[in-house]
Amino acid sequence: MYLEAALKNMIYRCKGKWLKIYFLLHGCKVGKKFKCIQFPTFRTIPKKNIIIGNNVTIGKNVTFEIGNEGKLIFEDNVLIADNILLSTLTLIRLGRWSAIAENVSIRGSFHEMKKDQPYRLQGNISKPIIIEEDTGVGAGCVVLMGAIIPKGAFIGSNSLVTKNDELEPYGIYGGNPLKLLKKRT
Repeated sequence: MYLEAALKNMIYRCKGKWLKIYFLLHGCKVGKKFKCIQFPTFRTIPKKNIIIGNNVTIGKNVTFEIGNEGKLIFEDNVLIADNILLSTLTLIRLGRWSAIAENVSIRGSFHEMKKDQPYRLQGNISKPIIIEEDTGVGAGCVVLMGAIIPKGAFIGSNSLVTKNDELEPYGIYGGNPLKLLKKRT
């Protein structure tokens, strides 16, 4: 059992090195001990707009969509699970020791909603998303533009986080609308 785990870890580190080379060739910054379970999908080509800290792990079926003026920052010890969408025209920042569970959508922009023009032809509205350190976003969550998840907060599965949610540090939240369930002790 230990041998199998060690072999998998070695493969993930090797994939991480290949992905690191790809990022570096595009002017991005990547720290040490970067692991990649499966190569992500890039809807846009990185252009010096991705910064990855030390000991970051990216899971399977992760999609990056970072606009020309956008920036994606993973600080140290970030864990990104499987089936994740990270999309922004401005900024998505994940603080140290944050973890994103599977099937999460983090979207930093929307189309404008004017009635006199087809919505697909309209411009975009975008605001940064900040997920501070020591946080967790549960499976199936959606985090929308302008959201701030403060230090130590956890978001329960299948919850919606918006710019209107005023969250407290170390709170445990769930639902739609988001409600404080309890505080971390």
